[in-house]
Amino acid sequence: MGDREKKLIEYGVEALIIAWLGYLFLYQNYLLHKWHRGLPLPDKVPFILGGIVMGLAFFIYEAWKLEKNASKNNPEDVLPAELET
Repeated sequence: MGDREKKLIEYGVEALIIAWLGYLFLYQNYLLHKWHRGLPLPDKVPFILGGIVMGLAFFIYEAWKLEKNASKNNPEDVLPAELET
C-alpha cells in the first residue's frame, strides 16, 4: 500500500471523527438553545446529515490538497533541462 492510500485512510478516519463530533455539536447546541423540558426530543436526522456534510467536506478538502501536492511533486510533469528552450 502506497503513501497516498495510507493518507487517504487516515483522512477517512479523521472525517468519521469530525462527522461524529459535528453531529454531537449541532444536536447539543440545538437542545441547549431551542429545546425545553417537557417537549418531545427533535428528530436527529438533520443533525446527522449536518455531521456527515462536515466530515465529507473535510475529506474532500484533504483529498484535493493531497492530489494538488502529488501533481506538483510528480517528476513526469517537469521537463528535463536539455528540453527546456
